[in-house]
Amino acid sequence: MRMAQYLFLFLFSASAYSQILEEMPLTQSSSSIKWETISNENVKLIYPDYLRDKSLYLANLVEHYSHYVGLTYDIKQPKQFTLVIRPEMGEPNGFVTLGPRRSEWFSSSSFTDFVGSSEWYQTLAIHEYRHVMQFDNYKQNTVKGVSYLFGDLGEQFLVFTGLQSWYMEGDAVWSETKYTDAGRGRSPIFMARLKALVLSNKIPTYDEFVNGSYNNALVNQYVYGYVLISNATKKFGDDFWKKVIFDVTVYPHPFKLYSSFKAHSGQDFIDFYNETMNGLKAEWSKDADPSAPVEEYRENIFPYKEGNATYSLYYDLDSYWSLYKEVDGKKEKIAELPFVKDLNQFHMANGKSVYAQYLPDSRYGYKGSSDIILMDINTGDKKKITFGQRLYSPRLNKSATKIYATEFTTHHQWNLSEFDLQGNKLRSVHLKDFNFSEIYPINDNEVFAILADSSGHKSLNRVNLQTNEVKNLLPASRNNIYSLTSDEAENIYFQAQYMGATDIFRIGKSGGLAQCTQSKISATTPSVNGQTLYYSNQDSYGSKIAMSSLADCKQMDSSSLVNFNYLGKSPSDNYNNFPVQSFDDQKDLYTKNADKYTPESYGHIDSRLFVPHSWGFIGGRGFALSAQTDNYLGTLGMSATLGSHSEENTSYSQFNLDIKKFYPLFRLSTEAKDREVELLNSTDQLKWKEKNAAVSMLIPDIYTLGLFNFENAIKAQAQYSDMSKVDAPSYSSNPQHFYITTAEYSGAFFKNPNARSITAPWALSYKVRYDNAHNPSSTDSSTHRFYQQAQITTPGLFDHNGLTLTFDQEKQKVAKNVYRFMGADTSPTGYVFSRGYDYESVPEYRKVSANYHFPIAYPDFNAGGYYYLRRIIANAFFDSTKLESSLQNLTYNSMGMEMEFESKIFRILPINLGLRYTNKTSTKQQLVEFYTSLTFDL
Repeated sequence: MRMAQYLFLFLFSASAYSQILEEMPLTQSSSSIKWETISNENVKLIYPDYLRDKSLYLANLVEHYSHYVGLTYDIKQPKQFTLVIRPEMGEPNGFVTLGPRRSEWFSSSSFTDFVGSSEWYQTLAIHEYRHVMQFDNYKQNTVKGVSYLFGDLGEQFLVFTGLQSWYMEGDAVWSETKYTDAGRGRSPIFMARLKALVLSNKIPTYDEFVNGSYNNALVNQYVYGYVLISNATKKFGDDFWKKVIFDVTVYPHPFKLYSSFKAHSGQDFIDFYNETMNGLKAEWSKDADPSAPVEEYRENIFPYKEGNATYSLYYDLDSYWSLYKEVDGKKEKIAELPFVKDLNQFHMANGKSVYAQYLPDSRYGYKGSSDIILMDINTGDKKKITFGQRLYSPRLNKSATKIYATEFTTHHQWNLSEFDLQGNKLRSVHLKDFNFSEIYPINDNEVFAILADSSGHKSLNRVNLQTNEVKNLLPASRNNIYSLTSDEAENIYFQAQYMGATDIFRIGKSGGLAQCTQSKISATTPSVNGQTLYYSNQDSYGSKIAMSSLADCKQMDSSSLVNFNYLGKSPSDNYNNFPVQSFDDQKDLYTKNADKYTPESYGHIDSRLFVPHSWGFIGGRGFALSAQTDNYLGTLGMSATLGSHSEENTSYSQFNLDIKKFYPLFRLSTEAKDREVELLNSTDQLKWKEKNAAVSMLIPDIYTLGLFNFENAIKAQAQYSDMSKVDAPSYSSNPQHFYITTAEYSGAFFKNPNARSITAPWALSYKVRYDNAHNPSSTDSSTHRFYQQAQITTPGLFDHNGLTLTFDQEKQKVAKNVYRFMGADTSPTGYVFSRGYDYESVPEYRKVSANYHFPIAYPDFNAGGYYYLRRIIANAFFDSTKLESSLQNLTYNSMGMEMEFESKIFRILPINLGLRYTNKTSTKQQLVEFYTSLTFDL
């Protein structure tokens, strides 16, 4: 689950997709949805009308946790916040953000083991609500003053400057655990990778966690943040972080969190971090294996034995998740997969395999699917057999003639659905009182199933698909059970938590519980062949395939995995020693206070559209006074700007209205600006004033196939321009009016980068744009401009090397009395012309560039928290630009080398520091330049 999205417009531009679609983000739901709203003193809930029955539960849930989630911040009467339920996403998630202040929850469910076993909305009602409290608590002292000056943008900036994401996320996970009987803090799978790191020969430093590393796979901020928040709270009291954050709000800066920590604890923060990690190592020391050889990080999961071949999924930092086949010790890679370990399952049977892939909608960022991919495990041939559905944890029957999966339907029910191998749905089964969380087929009419009740408790059952009869095998509990498999004797195997670890268990056909593994960290993804159990065993360096005899499974009491008997006393599942917080009347929230709420239709023109959420002095093109509004659904927005263009150092004012509800996105804009252009090979400058009114349309298209992505966008714009007061020699000073039309196409095809990629290993993009400026009263002043850019990237000679070839062309009518378009598009090299040469207005130029990039080192160098160097990259380049005009033709050639230092400053600011040597071969000049580029990854 994400925290806030930091959209610092003066630093960078973030989009749900690539830069092709940055101008108007696609973060909307389908235009066909009819929205409703209900509210209480804690929440204003905006939801699709077909979730009216669920809305009551959501509003009551927020009201219930309003009495708990803010207590450690002394927030006893929380301010009302707006909550938007997004109903069409394929992935489970949620976030809190500003601009405007709100939370958004993806309507799905916890069908994996990555967030524990609380009911999905219950988890969000604590985790995301805690983020709301964090933002509200932070808005005091200087932060409150800056928010008056800059609105939500100012507060976002100071959150980014003064806090770390591990504090926000770790504190929310701490709340999940404290205020429930589940939460991630009680699930050993959540802490497993951290345990592995701590038990390895080298505990990662704090700066490695915060800044990242290419040398190892580290845990995310949720995990190490949780242990830091927890240990400080245990050591210094529940109100400790409240006092620390209060001091941060007085004067937020990148080191204030650490100095405030020391002021209230008397301990240096880095010493505290080391103490926390060493304390974990001491508590986990009995599970260490000092004889284990040091290895590079690798993951090996989902083993499957067929004949004399063993299949499994493998991953390391230099590769993608891939299916491998091993025969007599020889490994063969069959296929690469778009796989997410925490969210996906993979199943094989009788020469075939199935998995589900998350896929984006072609237009709407808040709509997605999870469709089934069928693959031959010997050839790697893949076929997507379902389209636009939300299907999870697919399983093949024994003969691999049918596929069973859990389905989240358009009616928001969790059903079991059966398909043939062409993707045709054969039947769908719904249980009145349960949600299907995971299934495993026994025969044509029976399945083993993990069922979740309305409060999220999970049980293991045998379900008859004809009669809907449910035979309980393991009673409902908060145990994080997952990953079902079976054998020929119809025994069921699954992973579950027990005494601080995740292990494989068996329930026999005639009953009886047995433990089949004794893992030190986690044993997961079981499969059975004959009398052998195959599984993935986690160690200090990732995971590897292990096996054991089924005869070694040890009988245990049938109640061991329920009634909280599974909780141990180690940090893995009981770090804070919190008492479990039962929620006995949780089911009552579905009907409670029904007479209190009256649903109302919710339109897109709400108050937020007319009340700015952000304002400031920096715009996208330089210094500017700006204000921005957006409605809660992200379908309408307005912005106004008064400032100066960085391209021409001239003043401008602008107003935009963005209409983002429908499939084409529209923008209506007006603009007044001063213009100034220098001509090629001339000392003359053109100066004039320009007033514009325009309407533009964007038609996006997004498509994903395996590891490859296709992005297309068509943009069209019509503009009326009033140009007057031209100041230039030999230029008509009469006012002129232009009708300007623009058509643009951008397309990109690229393969997802892997963990150590510098760029996408394969990429192809093309952009073409045509501008026409027509003056109805003067043909001589009418003009046009044509621009195109083509780029291809291929792998280089070694790992993570790459070759990028680029061709740019711009052609326009250039004379003293024609309209002047704004500066040309810049290429990825940072220059319009060849590196080392400045841009000038010219009738035509053509440029070719070649760049060969490769990594040099992964130093993980830290300088006291002020500077951190993750990676050093080199790039050899050659540029050649041919300029053509009626007076003179020129060729600008340059070649050289760039060295980029992928860095982080003050533990918060990702930045590439560059050193460029350029040999201007056309003029025999040599240049050495320093440059920077900000690189944010949200």
